[in-house]
Amino acid sequence: MAKSSDAVRPLDIFYIVFGAFLLAFSLVAFTVPNKIAPGGLTGIATILYFTLKLPVGMTMLLGNVFLIGLQAYTIGSKTAWKTLSSIIITSILIEVMMNVFKCPPMTTNPILGCLYGGILSGIGIGLTFKAGGTSGGMDVVSQILHYRYRIPIGDVTLVSNVIVTLLAGYSFGAELALFGLITVFFTSKVIDAVLEGMSVFRTVFIISKQSDEIAWAIIEELRRGVTSLDAIGVYSGKPVGVLLTAVRRGELPVLRRLISEFDPKAFVIVGDARQIIGAGFTKIEDEVRFDKIENN
Repeated sequence: MAKSSDAVRPLDIFYIVFGAFLLAFSLVAFTVPNKIAPGGLTGIATILYFTLKLPVGMTMLLGNVFLIGLQAYTIGSKTAWKTLSSIIITSILIEVMMNVFKCPPMTTNPILGCLYGGILSGIGIGLTFKAGGTSGGMDVVSQILHYRYRIPIGDVTLVSNVIVTLLAGYSFGAELALFGLITVFFTSKVIDAVLEGMSVFRTVFIISKQSDEIAWAIIEELRRGVTSLDAIGVYSGKPVGVLLTAVRRGELPVLRRLISEFDPKAFVIVGDARQIIGAGFTKIEDEVRFDKIENN
């Protein structure tokens, strides 16, 4: 019997709690004290905190509850408990850190604030995604608009960030608004790194007259699979051997040496690969459970 993707796992609970802590800490210690509005509902809550004195955690909680209710009414009640748990824990931690422990800012330098705030919030949101939840906020708005009007999710995210940046610019000044955009950039990059890993893999195309010899050398010395492709050189009009393989970054020097030994004139194309799934790399069953994030 197949294991349910919604089963409660201790690791998922850890991801949600620790991710919520990192997100809350990034706001309390770095972005909010420096008046950095990092886009989305978080950015709106930051602006309202300084303009109307509304508590950040409570604003985020109420805003998310409203959006999730609207999502349930529009799309259906498919929101996982993980998303709700993450939102509630994050909001409570923000209020506790700010009002109970009165945590001081880690820096008053906005450059350091947007850098470390973006990194920590990216790790926190990425861990929530790995657990199968979402960060709420504009993610929910994007899903609703995509469902009802087929508006691309990326377009909604872009427009929302532009609106928040304009509001932040009006409230805090243009310079701090730009720091908010930098925070969004770092957050998105770190989320990708948490979900898919750093780009430590390389895809390699090898065009050579000695493709068979090179292929077996890769198999025997690097223990990597190789795919042979039939191709024709457009200029020469003659058949040419093309190999496709995937290696780790540290294996590239060995691969280059092997190619050079058999064909110093080989044409080699090396590209970054964010993730490689299959034999010798990541198991596909370990990644399948994250696919449900797209359907939340």
